Amino acid sequence: MITIRPADLDTDALAIIEGARDFVERAGLHSVFPKSDQDFIAAVGRIVELPGMQILVAEQDKQIVGGVGVLYAPSLWNPAVLTGEELFWWTAVRAPFRTARCLFEAALKKIDEIGAMPRFHSLETSPHGVEKLYRRFGLIRTETSFGRP
Repeated sequence: MITIRPADLDTDALAIIEGARDFVERAGLHSVFPKSDQDFIAAVGRIVELPGMQILVAEQDKQIVGGVGVLYAPSLWNPAVLTGEELFWWTAVRAPFRTARCLFEAALKKIDEIGAMPRFHSLETSPHGVEKLYRRFGLIRTETSFGRP
């Protein structure tokens, strides 16, 4: 059974770092992330400690098998609008079926409870089902980003 709960940075930090490493490997965007382990850990640390950052983890048998991080902040274009922006969303290869969906639903529910505008992302390397899931929950494509790897 999967339990979705708020992350405890004191006890879950190592699992969050390991999840971030796994994400980088599977996302295939190596050029975006720091090369040294020390710099990578520092970057993850800065992200999880951002003001307004909330992390939910998926736990099975006392093991973290997924996580989603949402940053709550005023919209750049309209500071009167609070956004809930997904900064990362990851599940382990060994995670039970539907773990990703459970994390997404829990994050979206929290965003709705707070009254924020949800902003979820899909990388070019994301599974095709991600966009279908977003649409199923009433999200629409609002942006496509371009960059150099």
